Amino acid sequence: QWYQRRVRALSAGEEYLIVGCQDGTLHVYNKQGILALPVLNVGAGIVKSVVNGNFVVVVTNTPTLSIWDVAGKKNVLKDESLASFLSEKQSISSLEISKEGNVTIGLSNHTSYCYSFSLCAWMMIGHHQLDASWYKELQTNKHNTSSPQVLTPLLPSHPPSSHSSLPPESLHLNTLLMLEQHILVAENLDSLPESRLWLSSLVRYMTIQQEEDRLHSLLQRLISSTNRTLYGEDKLVVLKELLKIVATNVNCQRVYSDLKQQLEWAQSMR
Repeated sequence: QWYQRRVRALSAGEEYLIVGCQDGTLHVYNKQGILALPVLNVGAGIVKSVVNGNFVVVVTNTPTLSIWDVAGKKNVLKDESLASFLSEKQSISSLEISKEGNVTIGLSNHTSYCYSFSLCAWMMIGHHQLDASWYKELQTNKHNTSSPQVLTPLLPSHPPSSHSSLPPESLHLNTLLMLEQHILVAENLDSLPESRLWLSSLVRYMTIQQEEDRLHSLLQRLISSTNRTLYGEDKLVVLKELLKIVATNVNCQRVYSDLKQQLEWAQSMR
């Protein structure tokens, strides 16, 4: 009986109540107050737990993370180590799991990670050393409701620190790399609409920053691809929308003119 133990983690969802104890026992109850799973011992003291839909995630003091599918009565992820990014100076500030089973961890230094089941590794999805304009893009994408989103609800809601010790050039490079990372993470999560969304964000950021060479290289690579589709849509249609973004900055007209000609030629060849 868990009330006779030292409870360290308590969480409730629409379907289940989760009780995690210091002695490593995990108790999962349904809405009727009946155990939905046998009482489990995860092998170490439980310090955090979260439930969403049928998925339960717990963090232990070793530190490791495990996930269970309660409805399927099976373990999804077992004792995934968190030691590489947790320390006395860096702790977990947030723990979330989506109804699809995608888990994300937010750290006290404002860095965030999402777990990839296919790659069996953590993917960085948030960083505190970024250009502040990236935060505007993040919020724009979070409130875009035109398509189902997997990645954006997991992303951190706090703005980057305005007191960064890094020079503007480093913040700029970090932001480019993080936007590219979001595209790859969305691909890994099989969210093609979000891949397009973050591709647009990357092009918009490059356009605002007048990154002509990088912008031209990116669009040239996309238009030269032999694939007729790009993230589930007609490639030429997607490129036409991206060029509209480039056209908003008169200082990027060289890129716009060159790629517009190539796009018109590609359309004529169909």
